[in-house]
Amino acid sequence: MRKLMIATVIAASTFGGAAIAADAPTPKFVDQGISRVELIAILSSHGMTVKDSTTSEEDPWLSAKTPKGVEFYVNMYDCTGSGADKRRCNNLQFLAQWDLAKNASVDTANVYNQKFVFGRAYLSKDGKMFMFDYSVNIRDGVTTANLKRHVDNWLRVLDDVRSHLKV
Repeated sequence: MRKLMIATVIAASTFGGAAIAADAPTPKFVDQGISRVELIAILSSHGMTVKDSTTSEEDPWLSAKTPKGVEFYVNMYDCTGSGADKRRCNNLQFLAQWDLAKNASVDTANVYNQKFVFGRAYLSKDGKMFMFDYSVNIRDGVTTANLKRHVDNWLRVLDDVRSHLKV
């Protein structure tokens, strides 16, 4: 038995653990950023309607609507390549905005930011819109499962801020 355990340890260290995890599924890994086409597929898999709203290759962005009907945008930054399927971006900013409610103010944004960890609430420069964003950096790679978790988290915090603002 002891020889079997030693052989397993040697095999695991020699093959980087592959012997132990041979029957585990290999996660899909997004290593060189994400294209608009790929991001549309991930958002759509969450029941969202998504449109490529890019008007300039240097500034790609998507407009989307959650299953609950909340409209938002995804701005894509730190990109290389060209075209909807080949321009790959390493930073994503999910952004929602609402007309400023009577009961919302910069204090409301500050309370949200102090209470909640994910997302950032603030007023627009002109003070007429309540803004909420959530950033995701995938520069050094991310599994598709982790990226989907970010989308799940975005939907959850979007509900949190809407409940907080009563919008």
